[in-house]
Amino acid sequence: MLILAETLAYDLILYIGLTLLVGLFFGRLFEHFNIPNLTGYIVLGLAIGALVLVFEQEALVETFQIVTAIAIGFIAFSIGMELDFTKIKNRRKEVVIITLTQAFFAFIITALGMWLFGLPLHIGLVLGAIAIATEPGPILLITKKFKTHGPLTDTLVPLHGVEDMIAILFFGLAVAYAVSVESATGISAEMVSSPFLELIFSFAIGIIIGLIFRQIIKVTSYDDPDKDTIVMVSALVAILISVAIANRGFEINQFHIHLSPILLPMVVGITFANTSTYKAKHEIEHTVDLIESPLMIAFFAVIGAEIVILVAEQLLVMEWLNLVIFTLVYVGFRIFGKLFGSWLGAKMAHSDPVIQKYLGLCLLPQAQAAIGLAFIAQGLLSFTVYGNLILVITLVATVIYELFAPLGLRFALVRCNEADDAVCSLLDQQHKKPFFRFTKAH
Repeated sequence: MLILAETLAYDLILYIGLTLLVGLFFGRLFEHFNIPNLTGYIVLGLAIGALVLVFEQEALVETFQIVTAIAIGFIAFSIGMELDFTKIKNRRKEVVIITLTQAFFAFIITALGMWLFGLPLHIGLVLGAIAIATEPGPILLITKKFKTHGPLTDTLVPLHGVEDMIAILFFGLAVAYAVSVESATGISAEMVSSPFLELIFSFAIGIIIGLIFRQIIKVTSYDDPDKDTIVMVSALVAILISVAIANRGFEINQFHIHLSPILLPMVVGITFANTSTYKAKHEIEHTVDLIESPLMIAFFAVIGAEIVILVAEQLLVMEWLNLVIFTLVYVGFRIFGKLFGSWLGAKMAHSDPVIQKYLGLCLLPQAQAAIGLAFIAQGLLSFTVYGNLILVITLVATVIYELFAPLGLRFALVRCNEADDAVCSLLDQQHKKPFFRFTKAH
């Protein structure tokens, strides 16, 4: 057993290394054809998933889940670091109005769409709650790559903190209602209180970790020769601890408290960003960016591989036609809900015209957060035929969103002139050069 465990560990290291190398190549190849590099990472992941199925190595991909958990922590922390309250103090009302409006319409339009096409309303409500979630990874990757700045970016980044809270609350209430209907029992107080406790404890623990992290950096002298090492180790420890606590949860009097893997590390980043000096914040951002780049390649590649494996497992017991119809309905109505809700919310908040016009396109990516909620729904509704259906609809929709939504996101940020001109010019020059260059031997 020990030898097998060691072999699996070394195989994991080998495949991570190969994934990073091939992922880097795929990303640059896709960018050469003016397609976002993260789409290349996803395509690579889908190919890896297919190979894993052929060679029956599913256990290896399961071990990759720790990579995705850590990557989510880094993404959420980075989003939190961008949420500087001094910068958005004049936009707080605007952000709240837009977030609430787009979340509500994504929820209600998706739920009604699923109901109109044949699903029970309580199951439609669960899918509607999942539809609220937007994947922050593509947004973080593209905004940093293009060095975007402007009203759309300033609204887009803080929106995630509020949206994640709404998604947790709506989902918790919707799935509690669905379980009560399917089991013909009343809604339990435990299930109703669970999403509220998740938010409260995620915030509280995130703030505590953030303040401890900030204190460590604060007492470190800028003249200390080991300052860079202390900064890097402190950032790693803060993120890894928040990831571990968020994914483990804890128990109070035999009642398990779930925590948000996105919200908790995001609150750590928010706390540090708003209680530290500009110089300390800049150093942490630089350190996290260096670590984050390879993690992003592995993250999107692993998501692609996981989706292929999970869908293949579930399709064996499902009808293709119903799955295709329900997935297309979910994708179409969610897109309409996001676009309409964002436009209406921006109108109500009297936002800049570019926000009214382009924000909806930026909110279409969906991946790990939605998949996590779908897994919870599958577990709670495992005694029904709808648990697996919700999971597969979300997984297949994720493939569609991750392949095509980054195109809309990049289009919106470039079209509204928020991308850095120097970066765009450099990328344009790269696109005109041949990807493969052969030189004569001397």
